[in-house]
Amino acid sequence: MNIKAEEQLMVTVWNRCKKHFRNNPTSKRPHSWEQADDDALRDLDEYFHGSSYRFAMLLALTQKHAKKNAKDLDAGAGHGALALGLKESGYDAFASDLHKGLAVFDAEGIPYYEWHLEAQAAPFADNSFDVVILSQTIEHFTYSPLHPLKEIIRILRPGGIMIIDAPNITCFHNISRLLRGKSLHWNFKKHYLTQVPEIANGIPYYDRHNHEYSREDLQDIGDFFNLEIKDLAYYSSCNRQKRGTISIFIAQIRDVIKHWRKGIYAIYRLPIDGKPSK
Repeated sequence: MNIKAEEQLMVTVWNRCKKHFRNNPTSKRPHSWEQADDDALRDLDEYFHGSSYRFAMLLALTQKHAKKNAKDLDAGAGHGALALGLKESGYDAFASDLHKGLAVFDAEGIPYYEWHLEAQAAPFADNSFDVVILSQTIEHFTYSPLHPLKEIIRILRPGGIMIIDAPNITCFHNISRLLRGKSLHWNFKKHYLTQVPEIANGIPYYDRHNHEYSREDLQDIGDFFNLEIKDLAYYSSCNRQKRGTISIFIAQIRDVIKHWRKGIYAIYRLPIDGKPSK
């Protein structure tokens, strides 16, 4: 997939986003990221450059499957870069996440809604969006993704598109760790043994990967909800700012085996003549 233009757009967008991540006392929705020090900003920057291909890929997929000016929701918008990229690409972009929001959404004119996908109903009417993107979010769900997916389908218009991307549980990194006797999960002590959960609607939720996804899992989502799967594929994303030429070349050789790639995505289309039966 040739997405150089989309990658350049995402870098430009990210540089705008970063300006809102330090000392924003006037923000109506303050967040700890907005008080980021130099070390935290470096971490954010490294995260972005490790994900820039993924963001650009999602832009390209949206452009392929949705018309310009379509109403798009980035559900689980995090730092706001993808939502701003969608807006700059000509879409009517909205954003939601479980926190109070960031100054970037106010500054860039992106409507933001606080929505805890697992604990709450979506704060939108039926048939509100042409596209809903769930990017690197579904793997964080503590419990079944059934409720969030039902809500996404509810707020999509007939013929609308749902895009899900997630870490690929069969990737080479995971296989390598298992072969070396290591866990493929996050740090056990910090994220499983001693983590204090967030309580929402009286139910505990944990910030970690609780279920990484395979091709079969994403196929099952389409089958369960009777959705048309327009595309289902693996992809790779690496931090080209940090990795050297040899390292990138080795990764490209490894990626010849598709199911060893880092991520996986699926694009689902709702029936044009009505909602799915489930």
